[in-house]
Amino acid sequence: MIKSLHDFKLGAGFAAFCLFLLFFLIPSQVGSLTEPDALMPVLTTSFILILSIVLMLKAIRQPQSKKSHPAKGKRLPAYTLWIVVVTMVVYAWLLNLTGFLLTSLVAMIALFLVFGVRNYKRIVLITVITLGLLYLSFEKLLYAPLPVGTLIEQIMG
Repeated sequence: MIKSLHDFKLGAGFAAFCLFLLFFLIPSQVGSLTEPDALMPVLTTSFILILSIVLMLKAIRQPQSKKSHPAKGKRLPAYTLWIVVVTMVVYAWLLNLTGFLLTSLVAMIALFLVFGVRNYKRIVLITVITLGLLYLSFEKLLYAPLPVGTLIEQIMG
């Protein structure tokens, strides 16, 4: 018996989306799943698929906690969605200009603040660790260069 229907539906939705990506979208847009160009999308999608299955299993085993979903208690203001959308559009626009690290740093901090996180030590710690892991994963492990940014290139020489 499912104890948290909301989490189960969320996990099932993510799993279905990941399967769609793996079996249709990635092969049609990138190429065979065994091609080097498909490595990053396949790894990312597989990781999300695993997490969605874990969420579904958790929903079967554990009841939903009282404060896990904002819709049940305190709701986020309706304009929050628009702030997030605008933040992502500005992020995409600035990515080639200011580079991945600087743009992501500002965007992550802005999103933490939008969602009401006010523990500044936690914000800095999570942001720095996340960006550091992403940098190491892409640049050093996968040899996939992240955007440096034309503005940063001009400043650096």
